[in-house]
Amino acid sequence: MIASYGQIGLLIVMVVQTIIAPIPSEVLLLFAGAIGISLIDVTIFGGSGLLIGAVIAFLIARYGGRSIVEKLLGKKWTVAIDTWVTENGGKAIFFTRLVPFIPFDLISYISGVTSLSFKSYFIATLLGAFPRCLMLAALGGVAGGFLIFLGLGIDLIMVIGMVSFVLLAYLERKGYLGTVEDGIIGRVIKKVFSVGSKSKD
Repeated sequence: MIASYGQIGLLIVMVVQTIIAPIPSEVLLLFAGAIGISLIDVTIFGGSGLLIGAVIAFLIARYGGRSIVEKLLGKKWTVAIDTWVTENGGKAIFFTRLVPFIPFDLISYISGVTSLSFKSYFIATLLGAFPRCLMLAALGGVAGGFLIFLGLGIDLIMVIGMVSFVLLAYLERKGYLGTVEDGIIGRVIKKVFSVGSKSKD
């Protein structure tokens, strides 16, 4: 869809990805940059898609309750991230939006069951989502340029991207991406939690 419909396709895919999360948003943004969608377009349309998806996920959690979030995401990290977001408010959301490989959808859903106001959540997401897209689009552009330098055409890059999407969807279905996600949260977010806790003592 990204390749066929360009900017609008990217926006729609980012909205759907943030709500359902079959493939990490980082991969989609890197791919968009790699196939030649401009840095500005990836930032604007990708960021807008992330923002819309984040708002929908937040509202699903806010009105669906904790049971919905735990059913969608599992209980393993819900309590820890819930506590951290509650204690740090919009600053926590802004930080997690800026860091590319902290799962976007996970933070969106869990934020909905905290005491964080929608206004604070929206502003922090707005400020963090677009720089995130800019960074990933730039990385994708560099990677795409390097592949072209090696002699790979855009068509072949697109084929590689599509095969990668299918592989990632399969890994997600089998639960392997969840293991990777746990590793990222364990190494990055959990460390931030402990730092935040110590600063409160």
